[in-house]
Amino acid sequence: MTLIPVEEDKKTIAGRFRKAHSFAFLDEGQIIVQENPHKTSKSPEFFEYFKTLNIDTLYVKELGYKTFLRLLDMGVEVYLVQEADIWNRIKPNGLLLLDADNAKEHCSLGHHNKEESK
Repeated sequence: MTLIPVEEDKKTIAGRFRKAHSFAFLDEGQIIVQENPHKTSKSPEFFEYFKTLNIDTLYVKELGYKTFLRLLDMGVEVYLVQEADIWNRIKPNGLLLLDADNAKEHCSLGHHNKEESK
């Protein structure tokens, strides 16, 4: 199943993954949007919830590097959406698969660069 974090309008791709208002779940042509009950939870609680969703693919606008590493450990493929603002306009060929080689460059949220910038 694929998950896309969305804003309160339930159409616009959220700028933040864990703090998104809602999640759009795409599964075999079906789309279900549900509010994110853990948008204010700390990381451990959020990921305990996330594990229950059986997500294997995530489409995001932005993501922190540490969050990416956690998702990678969970076996989730993470794609960066660069050319769409509304989830139903996502074109699969316009997505960038994040991996160990390119994630640091593209995961702009979080604090993983603090030590390097000193």
